[in-house]
Amino acid sequence: ESPDSTPEAPDDDYSPNAPDEAADGYAPPPEAPTPSATFTILPGGSYPELDQICGATDYPIECVRFISPYLNDSIKIDPLNVLKVGIHVATNMTIEALNLAIKIRDDPKTSPNAQSCLRVCTENYDLIPDGNELALRAIEERNWSDLRNQLSGDLTSVNTCIDVYHEGNLASPMRDMDSDLLALYRVLLHIAVDMVKF
Repeated sequence: ESPDSTPEAPDDDYSPNAPDEAADGYAPPPEAPTPSATFTILPGGSYPELDQICGATDYPIECVRFISPYLNDSIKIDPLNVLKVGIHVATNMTIEALNLAIKIRDDPKTSPNAQSCLRVCTENYDLIPDGNELALRAIEERNWSDLRNQLSGDLTSVNTCIDVYHEGNLASPMRDMDSDLLALYRVLLHIAVDMVKF
């Protein structure tokens, strides 16, 4: 099973410059680099190994943007270490999203419909940090099946939050954060399934 076989609709794809006037609120995914192209988006090619790993994913720019700040010369940049760093980053981003969702949900000015959507989001985002800990444990145990299942579950939780707004025809007050999480978890699942070898 690969990330492309997960049941995500094309309108889940995200671009950081997605136009607000797009019919579904999301722009098409960034165009993938050709296999022969050298993919470099960091100034001076700071981490060419990361560029190569991220360039093979559906969200190369987001991949580099989220993960590169947490790398240093003491970390061997290979798919497994990038995955570990990415999971820690994803946990922190998810906790930030969860705290924001709770704050907006509990604001008296938030509409009842939005509060209902945010309850779904908080319930799902609350599950992710523990799932990420299990994913890291699966890496240590070299259990590829559990790793894939945990990251798939995380991605499903993010998609559930995004979908509940679509179904309610509501604009998410957390659209950018939700979209960033969607991109990051799809990157992590792609790396886990297609690049990590135990």
